[in-house]
Amino acid sequence: MTRGAGAPARALGLALAGAAALVASGGFGTPALATLGAGLIALPVLVTLVVWVAASGLRVERRLAPARCPAGDEVRITAHRSGWAHRTGLDRLLDVDVDPGLGTARGPGEPVPTRDGWILTAVRGDHRLPPPRVTVRDPFGLARRSRAGGGDDRLLVVPAAPAIGRMPLGMRAPGRGPRRRRADSGFGELDRVREYQAGDPLSRVHWAQTAKRGRLQTKELRAPEGSGRSTLVLLDGAGPPGEDFETAVTAAAALARHLCAAGEPVALSHTGRTPARITSALATWPVIEVALARVEAGGSRGAALALAGEAGGPDAPDTAIVVTSAGDPALPAAVARARARGTGVAVVVSGPAAAGAGDLMAAGAEVVVIPGPGRVASALSAAPAPAGAVAR
Repeated sequence: MTRGAGAPARALGLALAGAAALVASGGFGTPALATLGAGLIALPVLVTLVVWVAASGLRVERRLAPARCPAGDEVRITAHRSGWAHRTGLDRLLDVDVDPGLGTARGPGEPVPTRDGWILTAVRGDHRLPPPRVTVRDPFGLARRSRAGGGDDRLLVVPAAPAIGRMPLGMRAPGRGPRRRRADSGFGELDRVREYQAGDPLSRVHWAQTAKRGRLQTKELRAPEGSGRSTLVLLDGAGPPGEDFETAVTAAAALARHLCAAGEPVALSHTGRTPARITSALATWPVIEVALARVEAGGSRGAALALAGEAGGPDAPDTAIVVTSAGDPALPAAVARARARGTGVAVVVSGPAAAGAGDLMAAGAEVVVIPGPGRVASALSAAPAPAGAVAR
C-alpha cells in the first residue's frame, strides 16, 4: 500500500555538489570544502530518512457524510490522520498533503476544499472510490513519500425523485381492448376462439370447438383480473450521457416512487449500458432506487425494441410508461403495435426526444414533455397530451 517517490532532482543536485566539494577538497587540500561536501551529502540523506520514517508512521482514513444521498445533495469528506507520527507531532514538522481520492472521470463530483475537509455536490451513480493518498514532504523539497489510505470506499448517489402531487399520466393510456396473453403462453383465461393459423401450438387447440365446426380452432387467452397486472416504467438508456438523460432518470424515479407509495404493482426496465429488469413481484422502491442509481447511458437497445419485447411477452403490462431523452424514430410504430396487443402506452420525453411528441400522440400514446431538469414534478403532475393532440 506504499508508493514511494524517489529523491527529487534538488536532493540529487545537493548530493552531487557535495561529492564535487569532497573531490575539490582533496585536490586543493581545503578542509572546509570537505566539511561542506559531507554536509551537502548528509543533508538529503537525513531528510529523506526522516520523511520516509514519518510517512511509515502516518495513516489517513477517509470519511463520507452521508455515504448515501440523492443527487444534488452535499457530501462532506474528511480525512482523519492517525499513527505514531501523528501522535508525536512529527507530521507537523513536515508538509503533509492529502488527496481525497475523488478525481475520477465520471466521479461523484468535484470536491471543494474547506477548513476541515472537502464538500462536493453529489452526482448520481454507485461510485467505487480509489483510496485516499497522503504525501509527506520536507520543507526544503528534498524528499517525499506517498502512501495509500483507507476508510469509506463507496458513495451511493441515488436519483432525485421529486414528489408528484397527482399523476394523471396513464389514466387514458389503455390499449384497444382486453389484454391478451400470447396463444403459446399457457397461462390466463379463455378470451375467444379463432381459426387455427400455421404455427399455433397444438396445446392451444380447442378440441371441442374443432369437433363442432369441423376445422381446427385455437384458444386465445387473456390475463385474469388482478393476476400479475402492473404498470411498467421503461427507461430508455440508449441516449448519450448528459443533462437530458439525467432528467429522464429523475422522471423515471419520480414515477416509480409515486406508484410504489400508492401501492400499485410496478415493474422497472431500463436499456442502459448494462440492461436490467425488475418484475413487479420484486420491485420495491428501495430496489428500484438502487437500480436507477446504477443505470448508465449508452445502451445498445432503443426504446422501440424494448417496448416491443415487453408488450409481446407473456407478462405484458397493462400500461407501459416509456421515459426517453433519445429520439427513436421507430418508437411511434412500437407504440401502435403495443396498443393493438392491449397494452396502453404513455411516453415521457425530454431533450431531443421531445421533437417526436406529435408522432407519438398520433400513434395513440399519452405524452408528457419535460421542459428541463427543474420541472420534472410539475410536468408529470399536469394532464398529459392525449392522442391526436398537436405538440407545440
